[in-house]
Amino acid sequence: MRHSSLVAIVALVLPAAAQAQAALTLPKGAVSMVAASADHRVDTGLGLERSAGPLFGAQLDLEPDERVTVTLRALGGTLNPQTRAAETRAVGELALTARLDMVSWFRGTVAALGRSYQGPLARQHWSELSLGGEGHGMLIDNMLEGSVGLALAPAVRVSGRSGPDLAIAGLARLRHSGERLDLSLGYSLERYDFAGRGGGRRVEEISMLVFRAGLRIGTRRNR
Repeated sequence: MRHSSLVAIVALVLPAAAQAQAALTLPKGAVSMVAASADHRVDTGLGLERSAGPLFGAQLDLEPDERVTVTLRALGGTLNPQTRAAETRAVGELALTARLDMVSWFRGTVAALGRSYQGPLARQHWSELSLGGEGHGMLIDNMLEGSVGLALAPAVRVSGRSGPDLAIAGLARLRHSGERLDLSLGYSLERYDFAGRGGGRRVEEISMLVFRAGLRIGTRRNR
């Protein structure tokens, strides 16, 4: 009796499990490798401190809805001094960005960023929340998407100092999204204006030229 009941249960469960497995899909998006050339500059009015170097990492893009894209990106590397006043620093960052298509040519953005600089003597942590927008359109027979964007960060925290009076960022990007490959080349610039001592100003900027190469996901997953 028990044996026949067990067989009946298995006979009912297996088809349902097989059907659920067949219907299981990955969300649309892309998994990518990222390479960037970063340039960091600090101007205190007494001279320019500049360091630069390559950064490498990975990026995950998910498109849970036709109008929504969520991006998680991690980058890390070493910035080497380009001026006498600068020092070698390791940098790492993690950024989470959500984009919502408002109209056919404009999308709103919300981003959270965490960044860390490790120097010979100390480590400095940055965290920020930014709001912005991107204008975009198709180019070259719809093979490329071009976009330009601007964002304002109303909430920025920097360890060891007060936050900036103004934090603003801009970007320009070209992207090709095919059936299998997802490629992009972009340039971004972030600027932070701090109140300096004695009425002076401290301006800190970081710019990146970023190349991303990834594979599209969203096909059925077989286990």
